Amino acid sequence: MKIAVIDHIGNFGGASRVVRALLPALKRSRQNLSFVYYGNPASIHREGLATELAPISIAIKPLKSLYVETLVNRLFGQLIPDLDVSSAVRRFQYQLGSRAAFLPSWLVGALHEEVERISTHCDLLFFPWPFFMRCPETTCPMVGIFHDLNFKYFFGSPVMSPQQINRLEDEFDLWLRRAIPVVSSQFMAGELKKFYPHCSSKVKVVHLAPPNTTSSMNSATAHAIVEKIGVGFPYILYPTNNCAHKNLGPLFAAVELLKGLGHRISLVLTGNGTQMATGIANSIGVKRTTQDPNVIGLGYVTNIQIDALIQCATAVVTTSLYEAGNGPGLEAWAKGIPVAMSNIPAYVEHIKVQGV
Repeated sequence: MKIAVIDHIGNFGGASRVVRALLPALKRSRQNLSFVYYGNPASIHREGLATELAPISIAIKPLKSLYVETLVNRLFGQLIPDLDVSSAVRRFQYQLGSRAAFLPSWLVGALHEEVERISTHCDLLFFPWPFFMRCPETTCPMVGIFHDLNFKYFFGSPVMSPQQINRLEDEFDLWLRRAIPVVSSQFMAGELKKFYPHCSSKVKVVHLAPPNTTSSMNSATAHAIVEKIGVGFPYILYPTNNCAHKNLGPLFAAVELLKGLGHRISLVLTGNGTQMATGIANSIGVKRTTQDPNVIGLGYVTNIQIDALIQCATAVVTTSLYEAGNGPGLEAWAKGIPVAMSNIPAYVEHIKVQGV
């Protein structure tokens, strides 16, 4: 059976870690499966996927319809680091493509057309993150992991731009009608059924295993990696990002309370954009400074670095208000690290289902 994996975004963090754990596990468990991974060139390079997947005979191919996005990213990504170049290019191509169908597909980033061509050579299309892509028209069966519906909520600050939300609203229903939707918790199954009741009979719940089960570094190696990053002990870790639903404000206030009680422990944040958070925690946020900070924002780190940071943490915390499941918690529990988490349905579900 030949499976084409279409990973056009190649998300920072959790979604990419799921892919790099899931595909080798499927390959090991079903010898008759053949995989070709079609990905975003930037994320293939960033995550080191060629190093990890090629040795186990998972072919890796960059998506040709992302050529323009990749080229513009290389030209301007370093010159304007604060600009989300990829999103800007995708938005322009999406608007251009809807007005000028006569233009070549590579110029307008017509990803769905490339996927339709790919589908003629495989038995199944698998989408780890089927968002921001026109749903392809194909007779080939499609399966997608529909992680969450945070675009359906407002958390005090938008998670996505109005243009991105409008696009998801336009495309999401068709995806659910054409593909088999997979979610990682009963909570998310309920969310899909609430907003899209027509798909209620199709939703499949597959609870996630810890993505870091493949990590087997010893304690000395892990400590050396953490020290090389520049993080002192002890520390609490939150793998996250800067989106409003991650609920960072109350966590900063909690760090100040701990300091007032005499606990000298720092909070380490990892994830895209978190490098902005380095400083001293107080009741309203973080006073940004590099002088003896008790909040350390590392930004996006490598897979080996996050494995080490989890393994050496005093505790892992996640204060998020809305998630499909507790990814950081799963990875911490797998290493015997305590977890402090917000009391939300998707998190509590791990206790019931996985016996935490």
